[in-house]
Amino acid sequence: MAEEKASITKIVRDIVSSRPAIKECLILDIVNYSALARLIVKELEEKGIKTSVGAVKMALIRIGEETKGERTFFEEKIRKVIAKTVIELQSDLTVITFKKAPFLNRIAQTFKIMENARFFQLTQGVETFTLVISSEDAEDVIKIIGNPAIVDLIEGQTAIILISPDDIIETPGFVAFVTSVLSSAGINITQVISCHKDTIFVLDRKDAPKAYQVLEELILKMRRR
Repeated sequence: MAEEKASITKIVRDIVSSRPAIKECLILDIVNYSALARLIVKELEEKGIKTSVGAVKMALIRIGEETKGERTFFEEKIRKVIAKTVIELQSDLTVITFKKAPFLNRIAQTFKIMENARFFQLTQGVETFTLVISSEDAEDVIKIIGNPAIVDLIEGQTAIILISPDDIIETPGFVAFVTSVLSSAGINITQVISCHKDTIFVLDRKDAPKAYQVLEELILKMRRR
């Protein structure tokens, strides 16, 4: 009997883990456990798995309590990291995506520009390199690599840089939490770059003042708690 209960709990836990909406409702305690259990029982029966509504409901309640505890623990870790984070801003940037081969052929010349550039962030993809660079240096890079190598070019960008304590390296969910805050404020992110303790959000110039305000208020709020 104990093995059967453990098996049902595992099956229900797998269902919850694969459906973020259900998991979030369990955490917020806004779900009708009986109704959800009936839906899951019906789904399991269609797969040939026999169980009872009561067993599934008990599993859901147990999983909900476990998940709430995990969320509380990780949210507290995230809060502490955000509270110790400082924010900086770099304006007037250009985001350029180059084909991989042409960029590699000129990478040494490009790195010479990096030595004196006001802002320079390079990310390697599978088939491309994306460079976020101060606009005054963008034209020099394009001359070196060549226009035919450009896959995409976005001007008028701003970087908001979050400089966090060492704890960020071992704190899951930090980037997800901050991006959800920006998303809720209707702010689109062009690039997200993580560099050790720095988290860099590149976005359109027109969104920068609002994004900076939202993140600064978030930091101050976390410091007051």
